[in-house]
Order: sequence, then C-alpha cells, then structure tokens
Amino acid sequence: MDSKYKLIVDSFGKDRFKFNEPLKHHTASGFGGPAKVFFIAFSTKELIKIISMCRQLGLTYFLYGSGSKIMISDLGFDGLVIKNRIKDIQTISVKGKVTKYGIGVDQAAIEAESGLSIKKFVEYLNAQNLETLEFLNLPGSIGGNLFLNKSLQNHTKSIKVLNLESEIIQIKVENLNPRKHIIISAVFKIKAKIK
Repeated sequence: MDSKYKLIVDSFGKDRFKFNEPLKHHTASGFGGPAKVFFIAFSTKELIKIISMCRQLGLTYFLYGSGSKIMISDLGFDGLVIKNRIKDIQTISVKGKVTKYGIGVDQAAIEAESGLSIKKFVEYLNAQNLETLEFLNLPGSIGGNLFLNKSLQNHTKSIKVLNLESEIIQIKVENLNPRKHIIISAVFKIKAKIK
C-alpha cells in the first residue's frame, strides 16, 4: 500500500476501509468497477478529516452520496472513494402565531446533512406536519440534489460547505459551486401543511 494511503488508513483504522471494493455494491445503478480504497464517512468530523487529509497528501479522491446520479466505469477508480453517509436532521427554528385556538406553526427551519436521503428528509417533514409535495419521489441525497434540483434550492436558506482551503463556511445557494464546495449541511425553510 502506498505510504500516503497508509497514513489515512492508520488514522482511521484499517477496519474502516475496503480495498479493491466493487463500487457496483454502493451505487443505485448497480454499476461500477473496483475502488482502490473505499471509505464510508458517518460523521461530519470524519468527512472533513478524510477530505482534508486527501488534499494535504495530494491523493485523488471521489466523494458521492447515494450514487443515484452517477455512473462509474467498470474499470473502477484508482484512488480513494468516499461514500457520504452523514445524515443528521433537526428542526432549528419555528415561526408561527398564537391565537385563542392555540399555537399554530407557519414555517420551520430544518437543517439536514448532505448525506441524508431525500426519502428520509420527506419522512421527517411529514412527521413534523410540514410540506413535502415538491420533494416526493426525488432520488438521491440532500447534497447531490442541492446542486441540481431547483425546488430544493428554492427552499434553501443557507448551506454549510467545505471550501478549497478546507475551511467550513456558510454560503447562499446562488454561490454554490461544485468545483469549489463540498456540501456539509443545509438549512431549509419549509411551510406547514395546510389543514
């Protein structure tokens, strides 16, 4: 094993990595040859650490979420493949009004990490009695969809990204650039369902 890869593997522990792992087992399409090294990031801290290390060591890496919007060659990937499974979600604020009939929620701010599937996002919104119609049947994860889906972008209040200098910064959706940013999480403004 290359000494640069060994530094990363030793930093996380060998049991966290797979070598020559067929990527077809980790994509929605079921296609893809072997990754030289494969890693699943389960926390924001892990994701930032492994990407920062790859950048510092000059290692080639590829990051993806659910794999629903990518096609990987049967030749595989000669580098480190990182599957993003950071998936926390929480309500961070609620707007509403108090009337003689009780407290009514008009809108909520929901923060979701980039590896969260849209399906789980919709389930959470439903449980909170928030609108889901625009997000139904979207494949993939929050991160991948934020780059492509106008409906999701229209509900985005802010995005937390890792920039090229490996700093975490907060940006607006109109400044999001796939060449410069790795999405960590986003805050969405979601209206309550009309009763």
